[in-house]
Amino acid sequence: MASKYTEQDKAAAYVVLASNDGNIKRTARETGIPDGTIRSWSRKWEQDGPPMLDDLEEAAGDFIDHADRTRWKAIKVLDHKIKDAKPSELIAVIGVLTDKIDRARGLALNRVEHVHALPSAQEMAETLGVALQGVLQAARERQEEIVEANVIDVEAKELPAGS
Repeated sequence: MASKYTEQDKAAAYVVLASNDGNIKRTARETGIPDGTIRSWSRKWEQDGPPMLDDLEEAAGDFIDHADRTRWKAIKVLDHKIKDAKPSELIAVIGVLTDKIDRARGLALNRVEHVHALPSAQEMAETLGVALQGVLQAARERQEEIVEANVIDVEAKELPAGS
């Protein structure tokens, strides 16, 4: 069964998901794609990487254009209602759109991927085993170096009072 979503649809969803800082429900609401589908794609993207760069750049450009137009429309509408608008409402609309545009621009202009992987359990066990052997060997060598030791109890003296 062929998917009803094109690669461009998936790239557009990726851009919206990134602009929403990974919020799947909000992305589903904004794209009209079911959240289960977005969640499935998100897992796939985490595992296999994002959509093709060409599709991604095109989708990011389209998103930025649309968000820019929407932001300007919101500013114009708010400009007419500014006497009635609360500053927090103005800040929220413009700020949210600006953040989304900035995130989408980051996708379109430079793509940096960071992958962090922990060593396997076997590699960790081997590394810790080698470290433990080194500690034990150092302890044995130190024990052999100590010929005689005397423990002296010294009474702690108080420091003189400051001036």
